[in-house]
Amino acid sequence: MRPRTFLLLGAVALLLGAASCREAISEKPPVHLQRNMATQQKYKPQSESRWFEDGSTMRTPVEHTVARGELRADDALYRGKTADGQFVDSPVAFTPGVLARGRERYDIFCLPCHGALGNGRGPVMTKYTTYSIPPVSYFDPRILQAKDGYLFEVISNGIRNMAAYKAQIPVADRWSIVGHVRELQKAQLPDSLRGYILPQTAAAK
Repeated sequence: MRPRTFLLLGAVALLLGAASCREAISEKPPVHLQRNMATQQKYKPQSESRWFEDGSTMRTPVEHTVARGELRADDALYRGKTADGQFVDSPVAFTPGVLARGRERYDIFCLPCHGALGNGRGPVMTKYTTYSIPPVSYFDPRILQAKDGYLFEVISNGIRNMAAYKAQIPVADRWSIVGHVRELQKAQLPDSLRGYILPQTAAAK
């Protein structure tokens, strides 16, 4: 094959390839060289089913059952409360490793509003001075005297205009954040007030 013919065929192939890539909506299904699971019969979420009596594909959990790993029977650990609803001191020891993890998670989730010192003057507040409900300072007497479980619940379920973080922050990390908050409080309180204002168990850790 002559070089000129080879170049001509190459140019034609290139033009045909470019033309096939033009932006257009095709009504034909895409080509699947290996169909397998791509085209199997399946139910999609919220779709109708002719198999079940209620006509729904999405099934509700069986009554009185708990998914594996989701029991959460320890109220103190998973809710920060006793079975009768009383807030508890942290069931997790605030070891150096836990506190280091708490500081890392705090800087990601809490610092923007509550600030690096926990005084409620984070970057969000310094930039948007007209913020309607300012974040609470951790040095508010009410927070200083609150049980660790109360802080855990607020992180989990939110309060006022603070969002709930239980979906984003695992249980262990929520307790580690509580530990870091206690460290912030202790670091900026006089020695004479630490045991008097902070919960005794948290102050002693």
